[in-house]
Amino acid sequence: MTLADRTINEKRDFIRIRVNTPVSFTITGKTERYEGHCRDLSGAGMLLETEKKLVSGNQLTIVIPSERPEFSHLNAKVEVVRVEKNKALHTYCAGVTIKQIQP
Repeated sequence: MTLADRTINEKRDFIRIRVNTPVSFTITGKTERYEGHCRDLSGAGMLLETEKKLVSGNQLTIVIPSERPEFSHLNAKVEVVRVEKNKALHTYCAGVTIKQIQP
């Protein structure tokens, strides 16, 4: 992708990177842990695919484990901004905005 392509095709502040990595998360105020996959990631948010039905406005704590010992896990507080049902896979795709990266 060239800078010109980005200007035309990608009008976001951060370029999204396609990934397929496991994620665990909790909903703020609850103790149950859920699993899913991060399908894309940017500096401002991510696309989370999960069997758990989420709704816009949910606040989550997400952990993306590191595959390399020299790097720490990604721990973040996020907010769900949109949810779409994937009927074929019986999952939900949630667009989330990263609110805070935690140490």
